[in-house]
Amino acid sequence: MKLYIFYFYLICTLATCFLLMVSCSKDDPADTTAPMASFSSPVEATKYVRGQSLICNAVFEDNDELSHVDISISSLKSLKGYNDPWLASESVELTGKTSELSAYQVFGEAIPFEIMSGEYMLEFTVFDKALNYSTYKFNVTVE
Repeated sequence: MKLYIFYFYLICTLATCFLLMVSCSKDDPADTTAPMASFSSPVEATKYVRGQSLICNAVFEDNDELSHVDISISSLKSLKGYNDPWLASESVELTGKTSELSAYQVFGEAIPFEIMSGEYMLEFTVFDKALNYSTYKFNVTVE
């Protein structure tokens, strides 16, 4: 009789564990697809002069929901002049599955006159709501 009670409790325990595992699983698969971007400007190896605006024309797409794009610029090599290199960054909010930046002035101002000339890396990192991301880099020259 004790053996039957033991098997009964064992079966009940296993059934409860199975039901808990099934009920706790997610119905929707996790978003693991990184967002994409296509740029018509800037383009690789473009030369800019101080006082000129750095303009971005791009379309951002995601299979689910976009979040934002982080934009930054940093110096690479062969900087010329006595001033500091140009270091700037910003974040731009994106919404929906598709979002566009059209004639967008990067960093909200023209290229500063008081920076060193030379080669820079302009980087765009696009995030979706699930925090998947893609990075796009452009070498630009400031004269």
